[in-house]
This record gives sequence, C-alpha cells and structure tokens, in this order.
Amino acid sequence: MEASLKPVEIFNLVRSIVQNVNINNFEEMAHTIISIPLKTIYIFENIVDIIYFRALNRPDFTVLYAKLCAYMANHAAFNKLHNYKTTFQNVLAQKIFDMFTSYYTRTPQNEVHKLKKNFMNSNMTPSFFKNILNSFHFQYYKRSLAHCKFIGELFKQGAFTEKNILSFIHELMKVKDILNIHCLCIILQIAGQKLSKTHNLDGIVHHILLFKNENTVLIKMSPTLQSLIFKIQNLHLKCWIHEEPLKLIEDNEQYISFENLPEQLKQLYDLKSYTVMAQCIIDECMAVLNGFDKININEIVHSLKYINSWLHYDQVSFVASMILITLNEDQSIRQKAGILLNLFIKKGLLLIDSVLSGIDKIMDDSELKIELPRLSDLLFDITSRITYLN
Repeated sequence: MEASLKPVEIFNLVRSIVQNVNINNFEEMAHTIISIPLKTIYIFENIVDIIYFRALNRPDFTVLYAKLCAYMANHAAFNKLHNYKTTFQNVLAQKIFDMFTSYYTRTPQNEVHKLKKNFMNSNMTPSFFKNILNSFHFQYYKRSLAHCKFIGELFKQGAFTEKNILSFIHELMKVKDILNIHCLCIILQIAGQKLSKTHNLDGIVHHILLFKNENTVLIKMSPTLQSLIFKIQNLHLKCWIHEEPLKLIEDNEQYISFENLPEQLKQLYDLKSYTVMAQCIIDECMAVLNGFDKININEIVHSLKYINSWLHYDQVSFVASMILITLNEDQSIRQKAGILLNLFIKKGLLLIDSVLSGIDKIMDDSELKIELPRLSDLLFDITSRITYLN
C-alpha cells in the first residue's frame, strides 16, 4: 500500500472496507487494513469510530465487525506506534468506553430537552409531541442494545480483555433500570461463557435477578426482557454451557419504527413519554410561579394565550401540577398559586370545573395523603385565594 496516503484517504479506504466486508472476503479486507502504512493514535481512533458507527447501524453484522476489530487488536504489525506504549486494543477499548458512557449519560437528557423546547416554542399538539417522544425512546432503547451487542462480541471475539468488558458491566450496574438490566443480559448472553472461565459472575447475575424480584409488581417488563432474564439465570445454573446456538431474544430488532410495534411492546415507551409530558407541565407551572414577582401578572396571562401552553390542551393536569409543586413550599408560594389560578379563571384561561377536577386529583392521591398528613390545610392555602370557588 502506498506510504504517501493521507489520513483522509485512509479513512475513505476503511469506510469502503467496512461497508463491503463479508464472510467471503474477510481475510483480504482485514489484511488491507493491517497494511495501512500510517499508524497513529489519531488514525486508530478514527478507524474505531468508523467501525463502531457501522456496527450500531447494522447490528446483523455485529459479529463480523467485532472479528475485524479482533484481527487488528491481535496483529503485531498493527500495534506498533513510534514512541508510544499504546496499542490499537487500548485505543479501541478506551474509545468505545468513552462513546458508550457519553451516549448513556448525555444523549437522552440532551435530546429530550431539545424536544421539550421545540414543543413549547411551536404549534405542535401534545399527541404529536408524544409520538415524537415514543419514537425517540424506542430508537434510543434499540440503539443501546446494539451498543451492548457489539461490546459483548468484541470480548467474545478477542478484541477486548476481561478488564475491558468488566468496565462496561460495572458502568451498567451503577443504575438499576430496565434498559441497563436488558443491556447486562445482552452482554452476558454473548460474553458470559467466555467471561465465566476467568471471573465469578454470581454478583452480576444476582444484581439482575434482584432487580427482577424487587420490581416485578412496580415495573411492567416486556415478555422479551422476562425471557432474557430467565435465559441468563438458566445459563448461569448450567455453568454457561450453551446447549443451543445463541440467538438474541429481542423482539424489537425486527421492528424498524415505534408505530410497527405490537401494543404490548409499546407500553414501555408510552410510560416514558407520559413522564416527560408531565414534567413539561410542571416546568411550565414553575416558570409561571417564578415569574409572579418578576413580571406583571397580566403579562403572564397574555403570554399564556399565545405560547404552546398546556392550558390549551389539558387544563386539569395544569392545575394539578401547579398545586403539586407548591405543596412542599412555604405558604406564600401556595397563596401565589391560588391568586394565579383565580386570575386564569377570571381571564377565561381556565374553567372552574377544570380547577375543581385538578384539586380533586390531588385530594384523591392516596400516596400524597400519607406523605403529607396536612394535605387539606395545604390545599386550603391555595383554594382560599380562588374567589370563584366560594
């Protein structure tokens, strides 16, 4: 291969190889990458980026891409860097760990925040906003599983060390939720047999089973995840001996979009979307309350008439949220909420029936009654300022 190749030419070559590699031409394609004359950390990092992006977007070829990484990680000629102790394997592990943690810690929060902001500054209806949220949550969940599928294969094919794979597993164990448990199961299903030869997996499996036992009633797990947890438990009991070829139990993989999902599988994403929408209402109510002392009340009323306020779509939820966020505040804040609600009724932004229904919604919350024994007194601070209820 020409020694005069520039980095951009190398990256174009790697993209072409990654796009066209298959079982039949694997050796030839892998050897072409190994023959790249210019080897630096920068080159290695960009090669990892190219392969990783492709693996996430073509999960059916995950094994092939993991084998390609393993071929490079274990080839001496591809790990010689002048004046560096760093190898391609080190770069591969660090780069993918950084991308993995970045995706998990920043992507959902940032993207959901953008979606919320777009909704509040547009004429988008809540139902359309919810559809967008559902699609986002579905694609994020699906892509997260693709991450972990590739990570498991990288270890299984020999591109990762035990230390590398355990760093991913420990990162997933920091937060107990359905997605992280699902990701742990995916990794163990692929890498468990090999990892169990050098590492005791009792603690990881116990972590998964404990989550299932503690949350079976509280959280609606998909049949897919329940089956996968059972499979991990069974593999663990049988010392990770696979009696049948491994196949990922993930119904979502066959569906391209949220709309095509069966109703039963939509529930997980619907719940997340409703939670985001509820937070939107609370955020709006907070903004209204915080603006009480800073801007003229009439200006607040005027702005709510022309922005994409929840008052136009779900008055009861708006009232309930306005009340809810004041219950743990001081009396003056609750009285402000009452004054605002009263003004909204006067200006025709709220119906009296909606205010009554919002109050009833709070009063009927059994958990709130336990948490706040003085709930009736707290509500009186608000309702005493609403003259239209007298």
